Amino acid sequence: MSSFNRRSLLSLLATLPVAGCGFAPVYGASGSMRSLRGRIAYRAPDTPEGFRLRARLEDRLGRVEQGDYLLTVTLDIAEVAVVISSAQDTNRFNLPGKAAWVLTEPGAAEPLASGVAETFTAYSAFGTTVATQEAQADARDRLAIALADLIVTDIILATEG
Repeated sequence: MSSFNRRSLLSLLATLPVAGCGFAPVYGASGSMRSLRGRIAYRAPDTPEGFRLRARLEDRLGRVEQGDYLLTVTLDIAEVAVVISSAQDTNRFNLPGKAAWVLTEPGAAEPLASGVAETFTAYSAFGTTVATQEAQADARDRLAIALADLIVTDIILATEG
């Protein structure tokens, strides 16, 4: 004997608008990321943040030495004191970051796509010097990862159309 399952019905109804709008998964068999995965070489700054950004891009887009396309990224990371105590000690820092990127095809005069990804992260400066330095390094790693994810999203959107 079968019983009425409201959850199954609701999940079925939730998929109907997506099916009618022409939705196609980016990572699916015919998605735009499938055609780019493993075809992009990267040029990023020779800094710890540039290394982390490149590693995240390789995780998301595939690793290749000589690609059909070249993604060049420049990073601009600042450090802004946010919380200053009454004793004039800085207790919290924001790290706003920008990653200007250009996707080119070798030999082409015009870039295929370009943009600027922007985000920020923060860290606390309480505790010892070592703890503060580790918090800063962790925040810079998180910023590089977030910027790489934004770049991948921008590339997906740029190559969809």
